[in-house]
Amino acid sequence: MTVMPESRVLLGVDVIGSAAQPGHYRRALWAALNRMLEAALSESGIGPEEVIDHEYTGDGALYTLPSTRLGSVVDLTQYLERRAGEHNRWHRPDLRLRLAVEVGAVGDSPGYYGPKISHSRLLNAGAFRRVLGRCLEEGDSEAPNTGLILSGAAFRETFAADYVHSVRRAEFAELTIHEKEFREQAWIRVPGFDARTLTAFSQPLPAPQPSASARGEHPQSVHNQVNGIMRGLQAGVIHGSVTFGEGSL
Repeated sequence: MTVMPESRVLLGVDVIGSAAQPGHYRRALWAALNRMLEAALSESGIGPEEVIDHEYTGDGALYTLPSTRLGSVVDLTQYLERRAGEHNRWHRPDLRLRLAVEVGAVGDSPGYYGPKISHSRLLNAGAFRRVLGRCLEEGDSEAPNTGLILSGAAFRETFAADYVHSVRRAEFAELTIHEKEFREQAWIRVPGFDARTLTAFSQPLPAPQPSASARGEHPQSVHNQVNGIMRGLQAGVIHGSVTFGEGSL
């Protein structure tokens, strides 16, 4: 009989837009991200010996940590927001992050564990990307530096008691994620945006209405220029006569 692995916390970090940067910029971003992650782990009280696994994911990283550190990991995302903001005030290119947190049974050896698959779906979900993209477009001069998505299980466990200190439950908005075979009611947080705004951003934008000419209709307005005295109606195209009192035009 196979023994079920221990429950662990998965923290995923992905650099937004890294593929569009030149090679030397990508190297600089990766070095800056590593420094930020090390500092945020320390600030949240998580020691290096507590990191069960650390995987590089191309333009990000995936950390596996003990389930007892779930609250600390969620707090850590706010520390990353602050440190990324400090970086972006003084350095170019900007470093903005997508973050995802999942919990579940993950073994010590490499393998296709369910929580890792669902974590990947959350981090790369189109709905999450769209909301975060709207926030980056609508943000003021202090645009958000991070966006966070929690699985339903991670959200419930995080706020079951007083496990976090740097984030509040009210800052999260519920978001339906549907990626391939994966469907989840997740929760998202973007610093600087309240839950109501995040919910509004998750709704599809209304389709643009076609113009009158595209619908095959004549325009409603006619523009003419008159020099001298105007005695009657000004129109675009007239078929037949138009009568005003006596006579005809």
